[in-house]
Amino acid sequence: MAKVIFTPWKEHSQLLAVRSQFYPAPFYDGPDMRSKACATVAAWKLRGNLPHPVEATALLTDAILHDDALKNSIFSIRATYSAAFCRFVTGLVDSKLNGQRKTMFQRAIDLGLPASFVELRHEATHRELPSLTVLRNATQRSLEWLWDYYWSKTDLSADTVPVSEPEAFDGAEDDIEPIKAALRTEFEHLLAEEESSEPPRKKRRFQQNVSFTSTHLISICKSSNRGASALAGVIVEDSLLVPAGRKMGDSMTGMFAKWDSLLQMLAEGHPPALASLTEDMVNVLAFSGSKNVKSDPQLEGLYMWLDHILHSPEWGSRRRLLSHAYLLAVCEQSSNHWTALLRESLQQRTDDLAPKKPASTSKTQSKKDGSGLKRTADADDLKELKKFGWETVDTWDTRPLGIRNQLNLTPKKTLSSIQENVTSESSLASSPHVAEPSAERAYEVIAKRLAYTVRTGKGNNYAYLVTDEPTKESVIIDPANPPEVTPTLQSQIDAGKIKLTSIVNTHHHWDHAGGNNEILKTFGQLSVIGGKNCQSVTRTPAHGEVFKIGERISVKALHTPCHTQDSICYFMQDGDDKVVFTGDTLFIGGCGRFFEGTAPEMHKALNETLAALPDDTKVYPGHEYTKGNVKFCLAVSQSEPIKKLEAFANANQETQGKFTIGDEKLHNVFMRVNDPEIQKKTGKTDPVEVMAALREMKNNM
Repeated sequence: MAKVIFTPWKEHSQLLAVRSQFYPAPFYDGPDMRSKACATVAAWKLRGNLPHPVEATALLTDAILHDDALKNSIFSIRATYSAAFCRFVTGLVDSKLNGQRKTMFQRAIDLGLPASFVELRHEATHRELPSLTVLRNATQRSLEWLWDYYWSKTDLSADTVPVSEPEAFDGAEDDIEPIKAALRTEFEHLLAEEESSEPPRKKRRFQQNVSFTSTHLISICKSSNRGASALAGVIVEDSLLVPAGRKMGDSMTGMFAKWDSLLQMLAEGHPPALASLTEDMVNVLAFSGSKNVKSDPQLEGLYMWLDHILHSPEWGSRRRLLSHAYLLAVCEQSSNHWTALLRESLQQRTDDLAPKKPASTSKTQSKKDGSGLKRTADADDLKELKKFGWETVDTWDTRPLGIRNQLNLTPKKTLSSIQENVTSESSLASSPHVAEPSAERAYEVIAKRLAYTVRTGKGNNYAYLVTDEPTKESVIIDPANPPEVTPTLQSQIDAGKIKLTSIVNTHHHWDHAGGNNEILKTFGQLSVIGGKNCQSVTRTPAHGEVFKIGERISVKALHTPCHTQDSICYFMQDGDDKVVFTGDTLFIGGCGRFFEGTAPEMHKALNETLAALPDDTKVYPGHEYTKGNVKFCLAVSQSEPIKKLEAFANANQETQGKFTIGDEKLHNVFMRVNDPEIQKKTGKTDPVEVMAALREMKNNM
């Protein structure tokens, strides 16, 4: 049965007209229509059924219009701001609103409303009125939040955003240029507004237009899976952050002040944007091709931007969105003057997080690099990073952990056994407790523990080589560290054991796809199978698409967007043997962070897509994170399967291929979202909300 909704406006176009008056486009140069918009909303209020976000927008805007010291007293202005702000917050989080009783802070978290808004509301209601500076800032932030929460969803049509509909870029995933063109148009309008004004109005006009421009840029980015990549490309290629005529040693303070707010809004509105931008910036530092890297003022400017984002207090809460592993790995693999400095900066932050010996003192160290830049470790920011899951392990050892050479999967009717050959000096010693492999084995998985020194997360990456025995056709999965992977591949090729045909990537992150180009240089023209953002990708299989490795191994691609939007898991089967390579989507006892996705996406990936696989499917993840994951699982549940996983993890350094999808359904709390025990622990009953709560708990552990 259709649901009837009564609105105070007769036509939807009337609501859109009011929206454009409250939030004019950056390039709009007509009369200020905000007073008219407020009057219209006042009339709508008399008709009834006025949505709270519309009323709140009008009240906050009216407070801004009332902010005139020549006509009104300062106390009157502060009181008007306070009344509008308090009504805005109370209408959203009042504990007496219909539904489950919650505190104001709990309701704010559910809505995504900054907790500071609730605190300021309490101050304005029960204490002295906040200062004008605080109230003005809070009002502006409130209007920006209301745009994201309500107005941007009313209808992003051509009168507000240059892209007529979000679907404008559908079908253009392979061509990023139309997206870049739309983004460049927004930046051109923003910069044109700045140039048309005189100082100091020039700076004020630019900052006023930043919030509106950010909204439009976010809308464009969200219209395509490649939006974040396109935005980063435009910012870096057009040198927006570093002046074209910049000289060595020039201050970047003005550029930070100019662009910080916009970049931070983009990071909040579309989190993948910050990761993509910093990744592009470090790529330029590493692969610029400049003849004199150390004396290149553009490279110095990019380095200063990265250092600013990593260390300035303004960026503290947003650093969790960065791909620290990518930044550090690029610096280590492509060392030059600037990447060496950046690596030192990143490593310093990691070292400061590591446990200190009792005898040592923990004084903040300040260093100066060759360019005269001063860099200070910010302990508070490092603690914040730890809240979001970026941790180190007390027993971390940077030495290579050795090579796991072969996992032989035999094509028996029952669950296949695994033989492990572990490299020891110059000989291979077989595990005594496992039967010798059958002479008829159909394929082998060679898992290599990459000797990374990147201290992020709790473990190292895995790369896997899958070989069809009859034809010797092979694919290498996530060969992120060519110096470690190449010798093994070459020796197998030289011995006539494999015929390498393809690189397969689970997602585009550097620690999975970053070695593609080097592998291609060494082994020639291989196909690269993976998501569309993977390095040098040549083929992206559709969800559910099946292809073959040689004669006997069937591979089904399973799209699992969340950790990244191009995440793909690969289910492989040969007779009764079944395995799945899950990248950073599913770990033993855990799941990947929601860097580019949401809780509904991860719930679908784990509990619909992967959970539908046969229970005896063995899991090969992209990282060895089991010890950290089981620690979290035990904090949520003390079930016997979790205790067994803990015992195994404590006794074994590596766990890949040792557990199945059926096992994960028992000991992985992220796959137990319908379990009453887990629901009670999270205080949620909806599976998606349970997933979101678990991820937040894990991030803060």
